Amino acid sequence: MAHANSTDLKWYVVQSKPREEKRAAHYLKEKGLEAYLPLIEVANTRSLRNVVREEPLFPSYLFCRLDPGVSLAYARWTQGVAKLLPESSNPFPVEDEFIDALRSLEQKDGVIRKKVLKRDDQIRVAGGPMKGISGIFEHWSSDEGRVRVLLNFVNYQASVELHHSYVEKAS
Repeated sequence: MAHANSTDLKWYVVQSKPREEKRAAHYLKEKGLEAYLPLIEVANTRSLRNVVREEPLFPSYLFCRLDPGVSLAYARWTQGVAKLLPESSNPFPVEDEFIDALRSLEQKDGVIRKKVLKRDDQIRVAGGPMKGISGIFEHWSSDEGRVRVLLNFVNYQASVELHHSYVEKAS
């Protein structure tokens, strides 16, 4: 495949086959195309334990940077790819600024994490078995994203550790 001038390269939205975003990104990269799959850290409670994993920010969607005159069909016929959007012979590109804005949200490891919390911030538990309880942020407890908060119960404050994705700043 002929390589294009970098000014000819544009970002396009790629729809993957269901739950094949990582596979599509892998094979687009194998073909020499630039693929971007923004990931977000998500925590779920399973059997009273927090399970943290990385999931696509946009399920079934990723981005591919390519020259539309040369690479559209090349990208469309990639394992894991369902189609380029909008589905037409001439899909329109995504602005570079949009991709730059997404990338600016990432941590050093390339994963988007939602929280910027400081000591004494008013918080609310947004998920899990303590959803809706308010409290105060104390500190980050670990590199795995756990935070220590003081939760306000009737006539009692409990100090607990939660995954940061369960905590949001109170307005």
